[in-house]
Order: sequence, then C-alpha cells, then structure tokens
Amino acid sequence: MNTLPPPCPRPPTVQPARPEALALRWNRQPLPPPQAVQTLEFRAGETALLEVEQGRVWVTCDGLLEDYFLEAGQRLSFTGPVRIRVSAEGQRPALLNWALHRQPATASRPTAASATGGMQLRAA
Repeated sequence: MNTLPPPCPRPPTVQPARPEALALRWNRQPLPPPQAVQTLEFRAGETALLEVEQGRVWVTCDGLLEDYFLEAGQRLSFTGPVRIRVSAEGQRPALLNWALHRQPATASRPTAASATGGMQLRAA
C-alpha cells in the first residue's frame, strides 16, 4: 500500500546520462529475484538517484500511485522526503545503482554535490 502523509512527493524525473554533472558516490545493490522488497528512505533536501545496470527493476514510491519498471540503462530520481521500494522483476536477478545527492542548505538550487555512504537498503 502506498500511503504517506502530505506533502506528497513529486513524481520522479528522468536523468540524462551526464556522469560529469555531479560527483556522486554510487552504491551497487544486487537484487536477487526471491529476495524481499528493499526500501530506500531519503530526507528533505536529498535527491535519490536510481539507475538499473542489469535486469529489470520494479520501483514504487510511497504516496505516488504509479509503479515504475526500469530496464538496464534507465534512470529515475526522486526528491525527498521520500520512501522508495525496489525489487527485481521476474525470475532474473537485477543490479541497481543508487546515489544520494544532498542540496547545500544555503543554495536555492544544486551548485555542488556531496554524497554519503550512510544510506542503506533494507528489507521491507
């Protein structure tokens, strides 16, 4: 069930493939098919960046009605606060890359990127 008290998160945006635009620390997360759904949580001022490296990944976001199915090479981003749930779709394993972008508190738009390794996937 996708429920989240207001304010509801904005729908995700598709990110162009421009690795030089942000210096981020990407995390690789294997998603075996029989594994439970994994959860990512991001706070206000953080942006979740997701990219599928291999396989097909199911993505849903609490508070949004749509589910997303991403193939290898496809990306999504979600602006926090947000709770995202992911899993491999079908019988084949998938590999998800994800990063956290934190907007500087004093900037009105992202001018510099910083990443943290503190965010972890966990079983829902």
